[in-house]
Amino acid sequence: MTALRYALAAAALLALAACSGPRIIRSDLGMMYSTGELFRAADGRDLRTVVQGNPFGTPGFEQRVTDIMTATYVGPNTRFTTTPGPTENRDYYVSVVFNAQPEVNPFDLCDRKAWTTAPAKRPIVVRAAFCILGREQSAVAGFLEQATGPDDPKFTALVHDLTVQLFPYVLPVPFGRPDFP
Repeated sequence: MTALRYALAAAALLALAACSGPRIIRSDLGMMYSTGELFRAADGRDLRTVVQGNPFGTPGFEQRVTDIMTATYVGPNTRFTTTPGPTENRDYYVSVVFNAQPEVNPFDLCDRKAWTTAPAKRPIVVRAAFCILGREQSAVAGFLEQATGPDDPKFTALVHDLTVQLFPYVLPVPFGRPDFP
């Protein structure tokens, strides 16, 4: 009987731990998104990344977010940065907003607007978009119930998963993409 109780307790703890991890809850692609377009935008270049909001109130938060994104393999050799150098292609950028107040649709992130954010709000809600010429080509939304800071492995996993979903591998197809009617 005691072994059964331990097994049930362990299962409950595992289920609870699984619930506290990051969740990507929405991922959308624009009709013109392709991995080839991402390579044209970012391979061997800096990719401007606008980070708004800081759920931890710690210095260096934007740098930590872009470092996690740069360390995440999405295909091209790019550097996500808030301060791009001369290799930047100004037609392309990424917009990331943490805890926007009121909630913002990821499709609205490409208008270069400054969003009001709630720094200490939990869960941490993040929305991101890959923008071409001011129009969203891919968009992602996710959340994380709790994290201790930007170096927390759960927060790192959230930004990693967000980056992977924001830049999926999609080939260009003549006459439109097959996943669109």
